[in-house]
Amino acid sequence: MSKGCAGIKILEKGTIWRNELLSGMPVQTIATKFKAPAQVVSRAIWLAKIPEDLKLVIKKNPEIFTREILVNQFASKRSTCEKDSFKLLRSEVTRMAKEGIGSKPKFPKKAPPLQKKKMNKKTPPDVSVTTNIIEAMTAEKMIKDAIGYRCRVAFSESGASEITISLNNKKDLETFIEMVTPNTGLF
Repeated sequence: MSKGCAGIKILEKGTIWRNELLSGMPVQTIATKFKAPAQVVSRAIWLAKIPEDLKLVIKKNPEIFTREILVNQFASKRSTCEKDSFKLLRSEVTRMAKEGIGSKPKFPKKAPPLQKKKMNKKTPPDVSVTTNIIEAMTAEKMIKDAIGYRCRVAFSESGASEITISLNNKKDLETFIEMVTPNTGLF
């Protein structure tokens, strides 16, 4: 079997697997039944739902639209390819068919994730621990004695203060919330 035929075969299997899925069989069960990886089954099922005119172009050009291109390029970017009634997929299939063998999909680059500013967890922004350090340490001890949790107290130059309470787990959080809720705990 030539390399290009594998793309056509995965389209055909995708149609069979999609029918199984629509009849109520879970993807994992289909994968086990057909001895195929669940991820490949899932991606092939998606390929089965692309518009028929695109499937025709793909089937006419098996040397371009290999299994690698269909499963690991198009189907791995399902949400991108599906937008606006498969607009991107349609343009890529058309472009690749014109360019011929060796053409690869060109997907828009994702914007890099927003970088969070690194902050010293113990020093909140705009508040300096070094201002009134003795007062801050005294307040920290008093709060720990009162509520039982470690904390950091920081003062700004203007005299504003901020408290950061350190909790170890969700149970500590729930206990703390109960303590500060009016009519219970501390109040």
